[in-house]
Amino acid sequence: MESTGEMILASDNNRLLDMAFSSLNDEDKYETVLTGLCAKVIDGGAGGASEGLVDPIRLMEEMNSSGIGARPRGVISLVDATALTSDARVMANVLSLAIKNGVIANYGSLQGTISPVPQTTNAFPFGGGNKNQMERLQSLPAVPDDDRATEVSQAVIFATVVGSCLGVNVFGGLFGLEDLTPLANLVLGITTTTLVVDNFFDVIVMGGSAVAKMNEDKIPEGAKGVSAPKKEDMPLGLGTGSITGSVVKGLNRLLSVNTERDCQCEAAAVFAAYSLGLPCFAFQPNALEGAALVVDSMRKEPNNSDGFQIQGNLDNLVSDVGLLKVLIWLMAPVAMEISKHPQLISSDPREALGFLKRLDEKAANLGYAEGALRDALPGDEVQTDDYLRWALGEADLLLRNNRRTVDLLSEALAGGAATVGDCVAVLEDW
Repeated sequence: MESTGEMILASDNNRLLDMAFSSLNDEDKYETVLTGLCAKVIDGGAGGASEGLVDPIRLMEEMNSSGIGARPRGVISLVDATALTSDARVMANVLSLAIKNGVIANYGSLQGTISPVPQTTNAFPFGGGNKNQMERLQSLPAVPDDDRATEVSQAVIFATVVGSCLGVNVFGGLFGLEDLTPLANLVLGITTTTLVVDNFFDVIVMGGSAVAKMNEDKIPEGAKGVSAPKKEDMPLGLGTGSITGSVVKGLNRLLSVNTERDCQCEAAAVFAAYSLGLPCFAFQPNALEGAALVVDSMRKEPNNSDGFQIQGNLDNLVSDVGLLKVLIWLMAPVAMEISKHPQLISSDPREALGFLKRLDEKAANLGYAEGALRDALPGDEVQTDDYLRWALGEADLLLRNNRRTVDLLSEALAGGAATVGDCVAVLEDW
């Protein structure tokens, strides 16, 4: 009897479940099933994500063929599950299905706003010859230099010297190093004074002038005519930051932790990729991923999973506009950071140049496609510099024209729990 009672209870529960499910409309039913299938994929982790996505993708195709609109919650789950594969072609297929369904409208919507790199020489393969664009190219600033390895190493050396001198002062008596104390104090005084004067010369001069003006009646007559030295007259370029500027930058890298700054750069990268139609949502874009995406876009046939195609086709990026889109994605964090801060810490401008170099190296192994890729790549260092500066300018323009959306995306990332699907929700204004 106990067993029969349990069976009756289970049967009642099933009927309640069936009744509840039957009361939903078709859109709610599909959303519930899609969300559940994707949750199962996410719980299984990255290892089985590709196989697990077969059913959700089939369900999206069924929804499209039946004219049933997807809901944001289901699409968010599907994008998060797809992100586990780290496969641009699978992401391209999922986003393509979502676009056909009508639930996504902003993916790739800003591709038409990009201006190709203007032609500067007859040999330069990029863009058109618009005079205004040429003038804009010539007026663009250089890509910021980034020598973070040198800056950090010099900062470590400086910190080691200062720490050693302080150690001698504090612990010298314990180890019989009293004789080294005067030398340690001399070294400590020279290093810290040089650092302060070299990097804060203008502040010192302005502060001294203000104090002198406030106490003008107390200054001896012989000293009233004395003026502060000019920066140009200082020995060894002292006061310009040329001696110890790298040390200050290195210390800033080692000591600064700014989550908001990191999230702003990540938001810029995600926005650029999504709005330009690049199915890669790396929060920190890099040259390796960019080069792999371009090479993969040259492959026509997607791979199948158990006879079912979960990968989609990629737009061929081996063209001037294609490479420019990837470069804008790589430069977007740089454009965001330099618009707000004098030093690049969260972003790295070297990734864009590394991307072009990697493609040049890969071209030799592409066989018949080598010629097409080399035709799209800049031919020399001057053209490379033009291309990088133009990409940075276009990235800056893209972010400035869409500042509100980028700021909202940055705020979502700053919360610490935002997923790729959550980012899509912000970008689609759900």
